[in-house]
Amino acid sequence: MLTRDTAAIAGPAARHARSFAAKTGIPVEVARTPFAELYERIMLGFVTAQMADDVLLIPSAWLPDFAPYLAPVPEPILEGRVVQDIDPVYRDALMRWRGQPMALTIDGDLHLGAYRRDLFEDPDIRAAFAAARGRALELPKTWAEYQEIAAFFAGREIAGERRLAGTLEAYARGGQRIWYLFSHAAAYTNHPAHPGAMFFDPDSMRPAIDNPGWVRALREFLALRKAGPGDVETLDSATVRKRFAAGDAAMDIDWADTGVLAGALRGVSGAVSPVAGHVGFFRLPGSDEVWNPATLRWDKLPAPRSVTFLAFGGWIGVVPASSRRIDQAWDYLAWLASPEHSAEDVLDGTSGINPYRSSHLEDAEPWRRLLGERQADDYLRVLRESLGAKTVARDLRLPGYRAYIAALEDQLDRVMAGEQTAEAGLKAAAEDWEALTDRLGRETQRRHYRLAMGLPVVE
Repeated sequence: MLTRDTAAIAGPAARHARSFAAKTGIPVEVARTPFAELYERIMLGFVTAQMADDVLLIPSAWLPDFAPYLAPVPEPILEGRVVQDIDPVYRDALMRWRGQPMALTIDGDLHLGAYRRDLFEDPDIRAAFAAARGRALELPKTWAEYQEIAAFFAGREIAGERRLAGTLEAYARGGQRIWYLFSHAAAYTNHPAHPGAMFFDPDSMRPAIDNPGWVRALREFLALRKAGPGDVETLDSATVRKRFAAGDAAMDIDWADTGVLAGALRGVSGAVSPVAGHVGFFRLPGSDEVWNPATLRWDKLPAPRSVTFLAFGGWIGVVPASSRRIDQAWDYLAWLASPEHSAEDVLDGTSGINPYRSSHLEDAEPWRRLLGERQADDYLRVLRESLGAKTVARDLRLPGYRAYIAALEDQLDRVMAGEQTAEAGLKAAAEDWEALTDRLGRETQRRHYRLAMGLPVVE
């Protein structure tokens, strides 16, 4: 089995490999490689017909590129609890390519907010916020409210603590910043009447990433740097959650890992976050306006709407068709992803595995033992509401994914360095995307994009 070289994902894979070997007598060798080299190593094995691995644990966004080389998920696994217990949002979005189940979901990813309840409920802080802002301090329903709260807390010294960051988000290239930008854009670019148009026009495949919704999202994302720490542009997502767990900020945006790392009343290594017991959660902030790609204007919504964004989507397990141990490989993946074993992993803040099964969210007792009743119930409520939202935006997922992301990242580098405006950077990225789509084949990319967005394929 091959995967990344970190405790996250690789750690649970190795642990369950040992128990699988003890149970079945089938040894599993876990090979690890740096994440930056993982895609190239796998693709080289496929195109040279020298794939040596029987199981691959990969980001779900890579499935379109690797699908031609993979074995489909066996029917007995599809029909059993291992698959049927997976939340439909992840099962339908991540496991299939071109309508066929080609992978097994082992992780569920979406962005949510965390906040320090002890600060938000402090009477003196609430009075100061009301005096400064003219309204009560409440959880942000919109990105504008989120910015306002972050600005209020930024630089404040609370009860003798070091000065707080208003919020923490990732800004470092290679540090997951791209998904933070996507989460900001989700509320502005997913029009109820035009599903699947967040990244491209699903009919023409013209890039949408330079429209006013994206421009607003990027401007807000950049402006929030002022509410972060002095080294904000070096932050990756792992540092975001670690610093929030250390009590350095009033809020953060992150995957569900923050909930376990910051909220656990008993840590994996015995260490406990200083804010444990005082952490609350909120859905991604939204907007009461959304960009209409057909009329090219902003449409007013009846009320602020939060759009769930499946940031990164999660990790999946796949089996190369060239494997001589296909049945054993799928047996191992089913063991790794089983409801029982995954239930252990999601409670471990170092596993990199976030809740993705219905059973993970239905059984509150393990979470209450870990987080305490109030934190656990809040955490599970926000995850359930996010997955059950009327609008759940899927991440970009199509052949050439890494080239599209690299082109956007290149322009973000220039925007963040002050070399060009948000508008100019997104326009340049859209032009790069147009060229990529032409090179890869506009018609085939259109079909792939519509499938990835859950839209019917129109011939």
